[in-house]
Amino acid sequence: MSTSIERISRLLPITLRNVYRLIAVEMDKGGTELRLPQYGMLDFLLTHSEAVQTDLANHFAKDKSVMLRQLDEMERAGWIERQMDPSDRRRKNLVVTKAGLEVHRKVSRMSAKVFAKVLEGMNEKEVDTCLKVLGHMNGIANNTDPE
Repeated sequence: MSTSIERISRLLPITLRNVYRLIAVEMDKGGTELRLPQYGMLDFLLTHSEAVQTDLANHFAKDKSVMLRQLDEMERAGWIERQMDPSDRRRKNLVVTKAGLEVHRKVSRMSAKVFAKVLEGMNEKEVDTCLKVLGHMNGIANNTDPE
């Protein structure tokens, strides 16, 4: 018989993939050209004002070359700009444009719709407990060295 920890370690990633899939379907139906990983990148950039390519690569555990291709695509779409850092001309800060903010808001509404659906049938206390558990797990994961 598996332990609760083993069950969570299997169920949580599966649940996340399923929710991501539902969000991606909503994004396709909504006609947005933004892909789910790019939405995550916009979300990161909106909360990290002076982020550079290396920050994104480290946060998402992606190779810098993979990140470069994604950023080039997002820049061509007009969702981000690379701006020279006034204190270090070699450094290019990544800034979300007005168009990037608009597409982020649109996808955030789609994401909220999906989460409302998957949380359907849960009462407020259950949702609060879920938030508390996820917040606890996230806090530990963010402060743990992956090595």
